[in-house]
Amino acid sequence: MKPFLIGIAGGTGSGKSTFARLVAKKFRRQVLVLSQDMYYKDQSGQPLPERKKANMDCPDALDNNLLFEHLQKLQNNRDIDAPVYNFANHTRLRTVKHLKPKKVIILEGLLALAVKKLRNLFDLKIYVEVDSDLRLARRILRDVREGREKSSTGSIKQYLSSAYPMHRRYVEPQKKYADLIVPWDNMGYEAMETVVARIEGELQERE
Repeated sequence: MKPFLIGIAGGTGSGKSTFARLVAKKFRRQVLVLSQDMYYKDQSGQPLPERKKANMDCPDALDNNLLFEHLQKLQNNRDIDAPVYNFANHTRLRTVKHLKPKKVIILEGLLALAVKKLRNLFDLKIYVEVDSDLRLARRILRDVREGREKSSTGSIKQYLSSAYPMHRRYVEPQKKYADLIVPWDNMGYEAMETVVARIEGELQERE
């Protein structure tokens, strides 16, 4: 039996990771959540100032070939060694994360639905929609907390120069590919009910 594969996309700060984790929590150990963030291309060959200027909000920043390969392996019930990315210095670590396939696999990421060959793998495609002001506030808090930026000023500059224009160009257009558009401003459980019911139905059919 092939795993049920779900892609969750949405703008920066939309709460995609939280949404995916909360959905997974409803199914105990039956769900594997994979973050697209771990598949950013390694930039260790560039000086740190140049790495910090890199556009991280477009499809070309991601190692989509490796991600595609790993999703195919998981769909065929094979283990993968997922990369681990360090956002503080924009490099891929030498260590990997060994992951085993589960009944449901969720890929969550800014551009999870942006690349056609990845998008075509998903059994269910979701776009998480959140007010832009709220997304910006969440992004600033995350960037400073996780060390992606040293200050809120740096986070705002990066948002204005890269994240905002790329959102309009690459992220928001993913809505047209989504089977479900989920409003997620208040992170309430009600928004997850449809997704949880869909997964429950799928698992029952595959038993």
